[in-house]
Amino acid sequence: MHLLSTNKPRSRSRFTIVTSLVASISIAATANADTSWIKKVKPFKNGPHSALKPQKLEYKLSWKGTIKAGSITFEFNKKDKRYPGLDISQAYGRSQNLAYAVFPYHFSMTSFAKSGTHQPIIFVADEKDKREKVKTTNNFRANGVTHSSTKDKFIDNTIKKRDHLFKFPNAHDPISAIQYIRRQTLNNGEKLHLCLHPFRSPMFCEITVLGRENHNGRACIKLDVKLNKINKETLKLEDYSKLKKATLWISDDADRVLTELRSQVFIGDVRAVLQ
Repeated sequence: MHLLSTNKPRSRSRFTIVTSLVASISIAATANADTSWIKKVKPFKNGPHSALKPQKLEYKLSWKGTIKAGSITFEFNKKDKRYPGLDISQAYGRSQNLAYAVFPYHFSMTSFAKSGTHQPIIFVADEKDKREKVKTTNNFRANGVTHSSTKDKFIDNTIKKRDHLFKFPNAHDPISAIQYIRRQTLNNGEKLHLCLHPFRSPMFCEITVLGRENHNGRACIKLDVKLNKINKETLKLEDYSKLKKATLWISDDADRVLTELRSQVFIGDVRAVLQ
């Protein structure tokens, strides 16, 4: 896999699954109609928990935990001499079995972030299905996030390009958000507020620590995730109807890795379970 190349397909069904899952992992709608969320989002400051060591994690996707739908693999904090001071993390996956027959989908994404703060520098993603392929590049700078994406439709060979500047400086990509979240104290009842720019649309994410419990035979921290879209021009929050609810469990240990994600999206109950 090339560091600056990702293979991520995109169609409504598949794109929603991946954005909901990966963004949530990093990671329903709140009713805020104003811009008060801006004051809730803090600059990049790590909590007291230790950084994640370089490692590879594999997840199986399913509907309701019974129908196999695909797989996602995360590789965190790889080093490359060409990018001193940066951690390189990747996620890639595909639909499988019946889901592949209905919707063949492949994706890959790469995050380059500062080693000390997990502040993202650049995020690239590629998606591909039978109808189109989409390439996304988000550059995270002091004045905000510069977004560029290209959608190539196979059916009519048309190419659509999108570009914008989201003027908010403290945004995460979906992979850097995972690193930031796991390093916080995560005390029971604690709330975290993040601004995400995973693909084309910026998001406001509120994470609530629901408590500790044994899940799938492992001591875990249970988290609730809510997402709102952010209007790029007014910075006001809007409903995000594609993700109705998300609950995730991360291991209550030094690693704090995601063990399971359950998300209610427009196509139903989609789950990702650590293998």
